[in-house]
Amino acid sequence: MHKAIHCDTKEHTFKRLTSIEELREARQDPNAVVWLDLLDPSDEDLARVEHGFQLHPLAIEDATHEHQRPKVDEYENFFFVVFYTAHYDQNKGQIDVQEIDMFLGRNYLITVHEHPLSELDEVEQRWTRNAKQLTWGIGVLLYSLLDTIVDNYFPIVDSLVDHADDLEDRLYAGRTRNSHITLQILDLKKQFTRMRRIATPERDVLNVLTNRDNPLFDEHVLIYFRDIYDHITRLADTVDIYRDQLSSTMDANLAIVSNDLNKVMRTLTGASIILMADALIAGIYGMNFKNIPELELPWGYFACLGLMFALSVLLVLYFKRLKWL
Repeated sequence: MHKAIHCDTKEHTFKRLTSIEELREARQDPNAVVWLDLLDPSDEDLARVEHGFQLHPLAIEDATHEHQRPKVDEYENFFFVVFYTAHYDQNKGQIDVQEIDMFLGRNYLITVHEHPLSELDEVEQRWTRNAKQLTWGIGVLLYSLLDTIVDNYFPIVDSLVDHADDLEDRLYAGRTRNSHITLQILDLKKQFTRMRRIATPERDVLNVLTNRDNPLFDEHVLIYFRDIYDHITRLADTVDIYRDQLSSTMDANLAIVSNDLNKVMRTLTGASIILMADALIAGIYGMNFKNIPELELPWGYFACLGLMFALSVLLVLYFKRLKWL
């Protein structure tokens, strides 16, 4: 499903457009701003848009290939921007990201995405509510879009941060088996890495868009883009901090596992030494020599058992003193 909205920045009115011809006419109006949203467009749709808006073939090619790095490419009469939306699936515990490609001209914005995005409905509402800023041109629409996308990152990161703090508390409180918590730490670190892969390059995108030499934006809009830049910078810093914290938590977990293993090995070593001492005595008197005087003693068997018992008790006390048992 495609959507096209025409805004008259002078009259502060909005209307839906239904054809490329209407879009072309709207573009000729100096007071017009046009937003064309393409959901899973066909090659024919993109070809018509390319011809109607005089877009570069390389930008169209990029829009047909998903999983690109967030970026901004400047062409002769428009910018091509790649951004990502993100949603946290509570059931799967995974972050779902969706690519959105944007063609940004002086008085138009074309968004291309493969799957429906709930953010776009909110963007439309914000854009139509900002009646006082409509005279600032296309920048208001782009700000509404990017700000909505970035704002939706924060609940996701907050959820990951809470999970990271909870894992750390459970680890140091000893309420979780170390093998289980290791897998959870690795999975959580993977989610932070996924957020970092989109937040860090998007910060560079916003840095380009906030350049004062940008010919597409009114000067009044630049301060709003700098606000988005500050938000995503703070978010990227938070992601980096907690990735490092999870690395420290992983190191602590490995240290605890190693310490527990050392305790087990000490216990097994102590028990082995005790059994070896008893086995030594039993082995000596188990040899098949005729001249073993103690074998003829009537109390020799009980004396041997007593010796093994006494030696075992002494070794147990010694190892307890060493805290091996």
